[in-house]
Amino acid sequence: MDEGQDKQAGMSGRPPNFGFSVTRVLQDGPDTFVKAVHEPEGGAEAWLTMSLIRTDDSGLMSVRRQISVSPVCEERIVSSMAAYAIPNGPQENTETSRAQVRGFIAAVMAGADRATLEPFIDRVAFDLLRAGPSGERERLDQLIARRGPRDGVRYHGIDDLVAEGDFVAVFSCFDDAGQNFRACDLFRLADGMIVEHWDAIQPVASHTVAHNDES
Repeated sequence: MDEGQDKQAGMSGRPPNFGFSVTRVLQDGPDTFVKAVHEPEGGAEAWLTMSLIRTDDSGLMSVRRQISVSPVCEERIVSSMAAYAIPNGPQENTETSRAQVRGFIAAVMAGADRATLEPFIDRVAFDLLRAGPSGERERLDQLIARRGPRDGVRYHGIDDLVAEGDFVAVFSCFDDAGQNFRACDLFRLADGMIVEHWDAIQPVASHTVAHNDES
């Protein structure tokens, strides 16, 4: 279990109503991904939220998934805010980005070694961008460790994937040592390779991981 999971244990509620900054919006057909940093006042803890909003054929919008985590360290807030000005990228990149992230996750789940994963990740660019700061290299490595096959972990696969341009958001769920989690991983790609990564991981009740709450 990574540091983010340790900090989030027991934090399964929703953030209170206070000011927030939307740092990324992706549109993919009927699905809208929203990443927001909630900025409290009076010394309260900050929240990071990643949401999936779906629009049905009648135009009705509903929140299909929402991952909310707190407390959020200052470094992660700065990282999210620093990436705000980066455009989503050309629409023609969308399907390449989607396929690359799907391939990366499939390779990780299969237990691929680092050499096999190299075609998916530009680690040189990742390290350069961290000087921004604008990415979370350690959390990408934690994702690789978390999703790989090992005792005590059951990964339920991708629930939803939202892609636009050079960005891809992946919603998923997994069990780790008897604890159930929902997660959202946001990737940015450049020249078809992953160069930045952010995530939100939230403990949930077991029935939600079993998909009994979905139609």
